[in-house]
Amino acid sequence: MSSNPSKKLNFIALVSIVIGSQIGSGAFVLPALLAPSKTIGLLGWVVAVIGAISLALVFADLSSHLPKNGGPHVYVSEAFGKAAGFFTAWVYWIISWSSSSVLLITAMSYLAIITGKLSTCSVLSFEIAALFLITYINMLSIKFSGIVETILTGIKIAPLLILPVIFFMYFDAVHFEENAKDIANGADISSVIAQATLLIFWGFIGVECGTTPAESVNNPKKTLPRAIIIGTSCVALVYIMNTIAVTGVVGYDALLGAKAPYALVIDRIFSHKSDIAMAIMAIIVCIGTLNAWTLTGGQIAVGACGDGLFPKMLGKTNASGAPTVALTISALGMIPFLVFEQMDCWRNGLERLIDLLVSVFIYVYLISCVAYMKLLGRWKHTRAEKIKSQILAQVAAIFCIFVLSHDTLASLIVLGIFIVIGIPVLYRQRKVTASMSQ
Repeated sequence: MSSNPSKKLNFIALVSIVIGSQIGSGAFVLPALLAPSKTIGLLGWVVAVIGAISLALVFADLSSHLPKNGGPHVYVSEAFGKAAGFFTAWVYWIISWSSSSVLLITAMSYLAIITGKLSTCSVLSFEIAALFLITYINMLSIKFSGIVETILTGIKIAPLLILPVIFFMYFDAVHFEENAKDIANGADISSVIAQATLLIFWGFIGVECGTTPAESVNNPKKTLPRAIIIGTSCVALVYIMNTIAVTGVVGYDALLGAKAPYALVIDRIFSHKSDIAMAIMAIIVCIGTLNAWTLTGGQIAVGACGDGLFPKMLGKTNASGAPTVALTISALGMIPFLVFEQMDCWRNGLERLIDLLVSVFIYVYLISCVAYMKLLGRWKHTRAEKIKSQILAQVAAIFCIFVLSHDTLASLIVLGIFIVIGIPVLYRQRKVTASMSQ
């Protein structure tokens, strides 16, 4: 990657990537998903935000000491060696693009609101066209992709900041007061909070994305930590504002089973044509998040190749420094998921698989926290610094374990499959490295 500062990501672009990678389709469905938890579920926000911010602080400190492309595998390699680093990079790279297929699927479901029901062939054509358009944008250059992400993030964040302000004008606190009685009536508070936390945290997946293009960032030691912390804090604020505002207008009962909670609220306040406006906004959000994850996936491969973990072919870049081979493979790898979604016999299974792919992200976060604990001894020189950092690492790790405890066996099976698939790649890469050193 060129060292020319004019070709690198600036602070605003990096914050946009951090925000853009986290705020996706979940922003539009969280109010409905949390409706069964009612007011007790609001406590889940406290737990989820603590977890997200603690992870943001962990990744911020890691990136300030090791500002290299690739993200999590850089820290795991430093702490536990190249084999552990390879599997971290391998799993992280696969889930970065495979789980992103849900963004295209969601975008096309909203497109149908505008165009009417589309044929299977039309849906696939639109999805593949959008996929390769985003891939092409990322092939032009990382700086251009960052500019596009800044624009898309601005477009999708603006309504998520403006709408809550409007909603609060129609806010009725009685929706929360009535359900607050559940707490006093002996509801199973701990299980409700746990379930709500799990749902909420999916909205924060991507907290680490700002670290993956570290070598393509101006002044990474200062820029990376600031961007990760500020970006994640903004995401938390946006989610909380919108969830409370939407619920405060229509109430929990109206949100139960609602597929488009924002359209429900806007229909109540404005005209009956609001579903089209909401569909356009949702499509922009999904495409913006897809762009952020496409950029991230490419930089994961570049970083892993630079560290000798992936085959050199995956790190091949064009004149603009974009990893064309890795981006192409990622795009092609997403197509089967898009095809399966259009097959009735696969649809339910695919949704479950995507849920599990997202849960595998948490294992990457957990191993990064463990690596951080090990590396602290080298980086922190005073007792106070070590204690403070250890507490932070343990809070983040405990949160990851708490999230994973909901679906441990199934997510472990998926993680195991990814690891097994990666073994031949690791073996071949080691042979190539050995032959080159002779």
